[in-house]
Amino acid sequence: MAHTYSHVFGLPTTGLRFFTVYGPWGRPDMALFIFTKPRLAGEPIDVFNHGNMQRDFTYIDDIVEGMARVMQHPATTSPHWRSAAPDAATSSAPFRIHNIGGIRLLSSID
Repeated sequence: MAHTYSHVFGLPTTGLRFFTVYGPWGRPDMALFIFTKPRLAGEPIDVFNHGNMQRDFTYIDDIVEGMARVMQHPATTSPHWRSAAPDAATSSAPFRIHNIGGIRLLSSID
């Protein structure tokens, strides 16, 4: 829907995707707390998918920095977009999506 508004009205639109944000004032139902609270109490933790999973964790300060950087660069039309050979990585609309996060932590149970 945002891409369509960008295309139809020329409205610069930027989407941000965050990955498991943690930090002060974090929600107690988030993965970080679900795993660390019982572990610190010496209690067992629930392990799903036989421990074969990955999850990105992003500290709140990194989210704020990413948002500040994105605000300084409004979305623009991609100069690489060609109507004769459209590419999903480019767009004729002033539209962008950014993933904010990237520290990859692997879960392991010893």
